[in-house]
Amino acid sequence: MMKIHRLLPVSQANGPGSRFVLWVQGCSRRCSDCFNTDTHDRNGGFQASVSEILGQIPYKEVEGITVSGGEPFEQPEELAALLEETGKKGLNRLVYTGFTYEELIGHENRLIAKCLPLIDILIDGPYKQEIPQNAPWTGSGNQRVLRLRHGEIEGTWQKSCGHIDGELIIDRTGSITITGIFDKKIIRA
Repeated sequence: MMKIHRLLPVSQANGPGSRFVLWVQGCSRRCSDCFNTDTHDRNGGFQASVSEILGQIPYKEVEGITVSGGEPFEQPEELAALLEETGKKGLNRLVYTGFTYEELIGHENRLIAKCLPLIDILIDGPYKQEIPQNAPWTGSGNQRVLRLRHGEIEGTWQKSCGHIDGELIIDRTGSITITGIFDKKIIRA
């Protein structure tokens, strides 16, 4: 069972193209100034099996899945299973992490290394509010957008036109979701 904070069926702001977004619950890294602090507590959120998560994905509407958090690599077994199954369904896979790629490949937990070959795009590094963003889908300039192939770095993305930084979604019930990367002043306004 995976600890989940939230699911968003379709997003345009959490990676390239239309994406299913999953925020995991639980993060011991607790980056200062994190804008997802409600995902830190391991006791929050809800549990779902990989098959239950797969059943929530609108496959005809999305081309990829984004896993954010919390810290996805604190649930490596579940993360690997989810990435493997979504890859079989033809979805590209993007994962956010507060770890650097180098920390992940050298991590003592071998399950973490099992995840890397299943990831197409890795956004790595802790959030550092004082470093301005310089690549799409990142919160701070120290974070990298790494294109992976078989778990190895194939290339990186730099700031480019055409990506959406953030979106505001109002569903049929009037519930509002703000997702993506926004300046905190905009959200507080």
